Amino acid sequence: MIYSGILTIATFISVLLFPWPLSVLLAVIASFSEPLVPLAAGLFADTLYYAPHAGTLPIFTLYGLGLSIIAILVRSRLSASIIGR
Repeated sequence: MIYSGILTIATFISVLLFPWPLSVLLAVIASFSEPLVPLAAGLFADTLYYAPHAGTLPIFTLYGLGLSIIAILVRSRLSASIIGR
């Protein structure tokens, strides 16, 4: 429980301070316990680094949405499998 909270906070701090590959890595690791962290981090990054003339697509949000969908699907398959019992 505390582990997932620390990973979530570390993901948001890495969006502010570190390069994007580290943020993505932390979001992937955090998605194992909290599947919506990549989406939230993508929204945060797009809001933080918004530039009006940079483009029309929120790229970080779309990547975060894709990663969150994958994490939710994998999590639901693992919880329904025989291995998890």
